[in-house]
Amino acid sequence: MDSLVSIFHIDFKLFLAQLINFAIIFFVLYKFAFKPIAKIMEERTVTIEKSLNDAKEVEKKLAETNLEQTKILNGAKKDALAIVENANQSAEINKQKLIEKTKLEVAAIFESEKAKITQEKEESLKDIKREMADLVVLAVEKVLKEKMTDVKDKKIIEDLIKK
Repeated sequence: MDSLVSIFHIDFKLFLAQLINFAIIFFVLYKFAFKPIAKIMEERTVTIEKSLNDAKEVEKKLAETNLEQTKILNGAKKDALAIVENANQSAEINKQKLIEKTKLEVAAIFESEKAKITQEKEESLKDIKREMADLVVLAVEKVLKEKMTDVKDKKIIEDLIKK
């Protein structure tokens, strides 16, 4: 051991004093520095882990919200398509009703005009028959050279009209 002391120039008193100083400094640092730093590091680790877990939860909720949003949008699209389809069907039904109503109105107008034409035709025929009767009476009068009386005239006209 003396050879160690002489080779490394170790002084045991000085070595012992340095060892005591090291132990005191280690104790003070451990008590006032390492423990609070370790406590702060532990708290920070817990906070970071909590933040990471919260971030994962937020990410999950965001994914769920995106899925729900997609479902809601798809549902809204389906509802919108259904509304448009109903509107198209309703428009088609209204169109058909309007077409039918117009057809009925046209048919009514057609029948009305047809009746008017028939009535006018009958009136025209009556007028023509009267004129013909007058012409026949005049022709017969000229042929017979006698004036017809009103009674004879009416009887001949009525007979001609009936035919």
